[in-house]
Amino acid sequence: MRLKLKSQDRAAIRQLPEKELQAQLKETEDKLFKLKFANSMAPLKNGHEITHLRKHRARLLTWIREKSLQGAERA
Repeated sequence: MRLKLKSQDRAAIRQLPEKELQAQLKETEDKLFKLKFANSMAPLKNGHEITHLRKHRARLLTWIREKSLQGAERA
């Protein structure tokens, strides 16, 4: 479950509608919770997955915020 995204992937995700970004955010938060829980039981083989998911979550939140601000400017 490697989550390093290339810039093309990030650009494609960034263009998604806000609802789809919200769905990806929920999925990412679920994965992050499960990984943190598994890590508390026994160390993960790749502990960097948690870091990658946290950064991806932050990116998603940023893009969702940008979309909501763009919608507010248009209204």
